This record gives sequence, C-alpha cells and structure tokens, in this order.
Amino acid sequence: MKKNDFINKLLNFFFNKNYGKWILVLFIIAMVLRIIAANNMTTNADEMLHATHAIDISNAGVLQIMDEDPVWFYLTDLGYKVFGVSMFSGRFLSILFGALSVLIIYLLGKEMFNKKVGYISAFILAFSPYYLINTLAEMDIAMTFFILLTAYLMFKGLKDNNNKLLILSYISFGIAILMKTIAAVVLPAFIIFFIYYRNKKEIKIFHKSNIKQILIFAIILILLLSPIFTFNYLLYKDKGIVDVQFSRFTGIGKEVYASIEGTMKPFRIQDLFFNYPPGHQPGIYEGLRFYWMYGIVTFLLGIVGIIPSFKRNFKSSLFLSLIFIFPFIFLAGTSILPYHFCFGVPIFALFGANALSGIQNKIIKLTKINKRIILYILLGLIIISSLFIANDNSSIFKGKSEVAKMMDYTKNIEDNALVVVDTRIYRGRIAWIFNDKHYIEAVHLENLFLDMDKLPGEIVQLPVYFIECVTDDCGWGSIAGQPELNQSMESAVKLFNNITTPIKDIKEPYGEVYFRVYKVDLPLKLSALDIADITHTWFYYPVRYKAEDWFDKYKTHNAFDSLLNMAAHLILYLAILLAIVSIFYSFYLLIKEDGKT
Repeated sequence: MKKNDFINKLLNFFFNKNYGKWILVLFIIAMVLRIIAANNMTTNADEMLHATHAIDISNAGVLQIMDEDPVWFYLTDLGYKVFGVSMFSGRFLSILFGALSVLIIYLLGKEMFNKKVGYISAFILAFSPYYLINTLAEMDIAMTFFILLTAYLMFKGLKDNNNKLLILSYISFGIAILMKTIAAVVLPAFIIFFIYYRNKKEIKIFHKSNIKQILIFAIILILLLSPIFTFNYLLYKDKGIVDVQFSRFTGIGKEVYASIEGTMKPFRIQDLFFNYPPGHQPGIYEGLRFYWMYGIVTFLLGIVGIIPSFKRNFKSSLFLSLIFIFPFIFLAGTSILPYHFCFGVPIFALFGANALSGIQNKIIKLTKINKRIILYILLGLIIISSLFIANDNSSIFKGKSEVAKMMDYTKNIEDNALVVVDTRIYRGRIAWIFNDKHYIEAVHLENLFLDMDKLPGEIVQLPVYFIECVTDDCGWGSIAGQPELNQSMESAVKLFNNITTPIKDIKEPYGEVYFRVYKVDLPLKLSALDIADITHTWFYYPVRYKAEDWFDKYKTHNAFDSLLNMAAHLILYLAILLAIVSIFYSFYLLIKEDGKT
C-alpha cells in the first residue's frame, strides 16, 4: 500500500461515518478492565510457575522451558524489564492480547458475516467475564489472539484469493504454537477448511496451487518451530533427556519428570463421556460447565446463535465450529482447567452476536422501538451481567490482592536485607514475590543460625525481615494436614514477636490480615545472604536463572551443533519480533479495513 493511500484511509477512519473508531474505544475499555482484573485478582498455582520462570529468561538465553514453548516467556520478561516484576507485568500479555482480540474479532465478524456482527462480538468479548477472570500469567489468552489472527488472515486470504494473507496466516499460526503448544491442536481445523473452501471454488485437492500453499505452510511452520526441535535434539545429545512434551510421547527421560507425572494426564476418549478419577465428571460436561459458570450470557447467546449463524453464512460458521471442536475435544479429554478453555469464548461471542442481532430484529418488529435504542439496551444488559459475573467469581473490583500488595511492599526492603519467609506461604509465591531479595524459607532458618560461625566474613548488623502467613495457609491448601510444619512456623512467629514488633499488616481484598511483616537488625555475616541465595530454586529451575547449571541446560560439543544452536536462537528472536509487530499490525488492519469509504 502506498503511503498516501494509507494516510487517506487513516483520515477516513477517523472522520467518515463508519464507526470502526469506536472499536478503539472498546479496546481502551477492554485494556482498563483487564488492568483492574490483573492487579486485583489473587494468583493460582500454575501462574507461579510461568511468571517466575519468565524472570530474566532473556538473560539466560534458553530456547525453551521444560513444559512450555518460549515466546510467551520472553515477551513476559520484556514486560518485567519495562515495568518491573509485578502482578501487572506478569499478566501484561493477557491484558494486551486480550484487548487486542477485541480488534481482531471485530474484523473477523465483519469479514465472515457483516459489520454489525463484528461490532456486537467485539462488545461481548471486551466485557467477557470469562476473559476478565483469566487475565492471568498464563499463555492461553495470547495464544487465542494468534489463533484468531490466523483465522482472520486465512479466511480473508481464501476469500480474496490473496496469497500474501495466507502466508501471514501461516506465520501467525506458528507464533500461536510458540506461545503455547496446545495451539497445534487447531491445525486440522485450518487444513480441513482450507481444502473445503478451495474445493468449493472447484480447485481440486491436489491442484498445484494447493500443493504450493501446503509446502509453503510446512516450511514456515518447520522453521518457526525449529527452536523447539533444536532444544530437544541438543538436550538429548548432551544429557540424554528431552522436554516434558517429547518425554510424554517418546518415554525418554520419564524419570526426570516423575514428580509431576500426575499432572500429565493422557488423552482418553472415554473420559469425554464418563466419570473418571479423581472425582471428575465427563470431560465434555466439565468443559462446557466452565463457559456456563464464568460466562453464562455469552454461552447461551452462542448456543442460540449457532443455527442463525449457519443460515447467514455456512462457510464462516463451519470454520468457527472447526476451530472450536478440535481443541475442545482434546482438552476435555486431557486437561480440565478453566483458562485452557479461553479459546472458545470468541467463538461463542461471534455466534452470540448473530443471536443478539436476531433478537434485536424481532423486538423491532414487535415494538417498533428505534433499533439503536434496542441494541444499546441489549448491550447494556450484557455489560451489567458480565461485570457482575466477573466480580462474583474473582472479586476483581474489591481492590488489590494480598500478593500484589506484598509485591508492592518488597520495594521498601533494603538490598542487603535477609528476608525470612514463613514456609506456609506457597513456594511459588515466595519465589515470585521475593525473586530479587535475599530470601530464605523459615524452615531453614535454624540451620543458618547454627552454621553462622562456620561462614566466612565478619559479623555486622543486617536488617532482617520476617514475613508471616497469618492465615496459616497462604496458597498451599494442604498445611492443615501438616501439623508439625504449622507448629514450627508458629515457633518462628513467636521468636520474632519476642525480639521485635510487626511493622506492616497486609490485608486481602475483604479486609482480613493475610501477611504480617516484622523487621529487626541482627548480628549476621554478609555471607549468610549468599547461603540464602543458594536456596533459590523453584520447580526445576534456579530463580532468575542465577546458577552455573540446571537440569536442562545443555552444552554443544561440535561446530555443527553450535551453528544449529545459533540459528535456532535467531529464529526464536525473529518469532518474538514478529509477535511484537503483530500488535501494531492489528491496528493497521483495523485502520485499513475500516478506513475504506
């Protein structure tokens, strides 16, 4: 596109009678709501893995985390470097890509159905309670954005016979997989629809143009995913192990991951339809129940809108259905967690937009009320119900969570302080909150004091902080069954109560004290801080990767492997750059498409 053409479209976008600019308003609203949610919601266990492992990953230069693909971690680390380590920065990708999805779903709805459906679906997604309460340090929202972008580019590319858009869709899909491996499950949906659409245009399956596109797609996908393959090849060659996903399918190095084997449930068809241990109902029921619990209005509208959507545009509805069915069936038979099912919300929003449009038309016929007033009333009801459901499930409007407040407070802790943390606080929370401090769990404190005479250096007065878990269980969920641990921590609390007084109470959103902070100066050796730092490991990895070696840090042993490693890193950095470019590309697409006269 020529520069003058783009400028004209930009001017048209803001000054003509098309209302695409209001999608930008929705984007801003979506950003604000997600920022509030990210700052206020408490953490889950998986977040503590991902958010902590992202810290300084770019400094370590690793190609892959043992159980997840790398792009999300690098981009989150970029957020940490820009904003500092906080709840906001750890969840920033879900904030940003969740809001950007509003732009893409508008374009997708407009392209597949009409502009009105695009508007309504964007509105539904902007206020979606399911999306709001899953604004977490997880990959699913970011992955879903790239799946939506892939769907839009592929659909428009096929519709307009535009090979450039098809190639961009292949790149987008590769980035989706690099965000989270599970995106690969959507691959059959894209292949089936590609073949179906081309066949409808009377282009035979084995036509040279199809074969050419398939080859281009395969080459792009292999290149983009080569960092994953390279990581596993070099890791296996050096240490005889592979990452979690490769281990699941090859059996290589299973003993390394034996401690988490219980979390790696294999796909079983029977689990879709029948109860299975421990205490699960059929996977299809549980998966659909998430949509009911966390987004009942969108879910019901989506169900009602399926038939009208197929009547309005069969091809579009088929494409959306395929994108939903493949990951839903796989996850319902494998991994039943709410945030894993985020991918379905935009699909329900698009179907639901068709339903809402139909409801509006029926009300107009019955009442003769102005169509805009009816639409505003319906959308207003969606806003009220969505925000109520979101707050009811996650208290996103009750104020900052206790973890966010504790992270804010750590900025007051001196760099040379020893931070003793109550072991009843979940270890992942400890690692994330105090990642840049000299922290040690209270369970190790006695040994540290006993060994003080053996440590090198002179004794000096050091500030010592003690962080108490006032509720007796701060994230583990299992302390009640460990009376000895609870008693030992109460002894530590008593110790600090005898030598100092609390300086800060940190409350959870409902006003109950959750953490209590004590401070005292004690005669210690500076080398005690180094001993504390040695304990900084969390779920297979050293915190901030501050160690010479870890279990999957490989070494190359010849020139070819070194060259391969370098090439894989370059491709990874290119994928990260492309993911960043996609942010701006989303706005470009909006201006380009809605700036048309």
